[in-house]
Amino acid sequence: MARPRKTSRITPKGTRPQNAPAPQQSAGGQGEQSASWFGWLIAALLGVGTAVIVSNYMSWLPGSPASVWIAVGLGIVLVGILLATRWR
Repeated sequence: MARPRKTSRITPKGTRPQNAPAPQQSAGGQGEQSASWFGWLIAALLGVGTAVIVSNYMSWLPGSPASVWIAVGLGIVLVGILLATRWR
């Protein structure tokens, strides 16, 4: 049988003193949920950006392979990633 440990705790665990302020909620927990279409927009942007990059390497785009198409595809993917950081 385990022996109970001695602690230096004065108040029982899980209680707060009377004059202590209430804990503040973090800023990340506040706000509204995103619209249902927002997740689909993120997925579409990531998919379209990836498709532009792949199409560039497959020479399906006019003037490809060109670094401009890679920049366009990466830009679209970046917008999708930035929107994903705002999704709740």
